[in-house]
Formats: sequence, structure tokens, C-alpha cells
Amino acid sequence: MFSTTFSKSILIALLDFADFATAAAPSPVSLTSTLSGPPAQRTFGPNVPMSDRPFTKWYNIHERVTIADFYTELFVLPFVIILTLVHLWGSNANRQKAKAWMQQHVSALKSEFAVVGFGGPKSAGSITSEQVDDSIVKEKAKDVFLSYATGRQNVAFADIKLNLYKRYNPLAIILDFGLGFFFESMPAPSEKAEITIYPFDGKEGQLVPRVPGQESEKKGRDSTYDGFVWAIVHKDVMKRLRDERYDLSLTSTKENAKLPAWATVMSESAEITDTLLTAELAKAVEACGEDLEALVVSDMPEDAPKT
Repeated sequence: MFSTTFSKSILIALLDFADFATAAAPSPVSLTSTLSGPPAQRTFGPNVPMSDRPFTKWYNIHERVTIADFYTELFVLPFVIILTLVHLWGSNANRQKAKAWMQQHVSALKSEFAVVGFGGPKSAGSITSEQVDDSIVKEKAKDVFLSYATGRQNVAFADIKLNLYKRYNPLAIILDFGLGFFFESMPAPSEKAEITIYPFDGKEGQLVPRVPGQESEKKGRDSTYDGFVWAIVHKDVMKRLRDERYDLSLTSTKENAKLPAWATVMSESAEITDTLLTAELAKAVEACGEDLEALVVSDMPEDAPKT
């Protein structure tokens, strides 16, 4: 009984295997039936023509983007535009202010020096107050401008430095004035001209080349003098200059009847004052008014020596 049932099961399995072996191979599904469907089913793919693609709001920027998406840009952009315009205006204002200062003083500088500016001696004689350009005053920074003069007996050269407000950066101006208002140790910013003249002091032969055949003419013309420190200082800045400059800290303060009430003399001895403070100089100081911060003649460094 068991043998007969087992034989029938094997026969059925062999017949099923024979049917599977004789079955036809599967064929791929045609894509024609897929592409022939409705347009909604043929949205994507590189083979779908543009005419068959549905037109959605993705193609209309005004439908997929709203003003709420640009709130950050609308808030930041006005500040960027304002800062850019202020920067351009402030830079140009400082540049014009520096040129205006040179226009007022170029005639006086020409009368004292053979060369004014960076153009060399050829252009120095033809400079007029209407022709002040980058060869006369150079822009080192947006608030710092430089000029130069040379060609005077016993004077090596003169450096001219104009310090102006940071008009191009209103935040920096507010910060500087705020710190100067709340902290006495930090003075408020100011606009000023610093003119430093370097005499030869016996070193003319080291700085100016000798012309062959003129050694005898140059002999004995180098300036030599005993070193000293002497200054005319505005009383409002006297304490600050004494703290900042080592040379002025060595002097004593003395009133002088030739000077206006707002100015005083800082000197090492009265004899130096009697010699240097001439009537012409006192008149010039009075003409400058309280815009004059200090006139210093010194053979000592501004910074204290470390040794």
C-alpha cells in the first residue's frame, strides 16, 4: 500500500517538472502600452516631450514664492545700501577735506621748501592751489593722508600727516566718541595736522650726496646746536601730552606774557624761551587760535628709552 502511494507521488512530480520545462520563455512588457496612457501618467522622464508634461505652478515664480520668503533680505538690504552710501560719501568727504587743507597751505610750503609733495623737483615749481592732486597728498587710509616737503637749508625733510574723522564708518565714530565721553583715559577723536620737520643737526654729509668740486662750499654749513626740549602747548592738552611724550615730561611749565591765555610754555630753561619765543612766533601762535595743540622742538624721543 505504501509503495503504490509513493510511486504515484513521484509520477505526479515528474509530470509537473515536464510541464515547467516545456513552458514558453517570458517576454518583456511593451512600453507602448505605458506611454499610451493618459498625460497624468507620463509626467517625468527624459523621453517625455514638453508638450505632454503638465503645466504646474512650479513654472510660475509668483505662484510658488511669496514675499514672506524674502523678509530677511528685505530687512538686511536697506542697511547694506545705507552703509555702502555712507562709506562712499565719507571716503570722498575726507579726500576733499585733505585736498582743501593742502590748497590753503601749498603756497606757504612752496615758499619754504623747494619740493612739495611726491612729484619731485620738476613739478614742485608749477604747483598751484588749484592743482592739488595725488602727487601732493596721498591717501594712506580713508582717514589718514600724507604729504612731504624737502629742499631747505639745514632741514632734511618735513612729514605732513592729516588725521581726519572716520566719516566712512559711522559705527566707529559713535564708538570712539562714546569711549571718549565715558573714559577720561581715552580722548575723543579729533581732526588734526601733524607736521614733523627733521633738521640735519650736523649730519648733512650723511644724508645729502656731495657734488664734486663743491666740497669746500659745503664745509661748515651743517647745522649743529646743543640739544634741548621746548614747546608751546595748549593748556587743555598739556597733561595728556606730558603723559604721552617722554621728552615733554622732562620740562617744566612756565607762563609767558607774549602768549595768549590759553597757551603756555614747556621748557627746560628760561634762556631757551627768551631766544625762541620771538614776537613773530607769538603773533603766529595767536593767529592760529586754539586750534593749535602744540609746537614742540625736541632732541629727545617721544617714547621713554628702555635702557
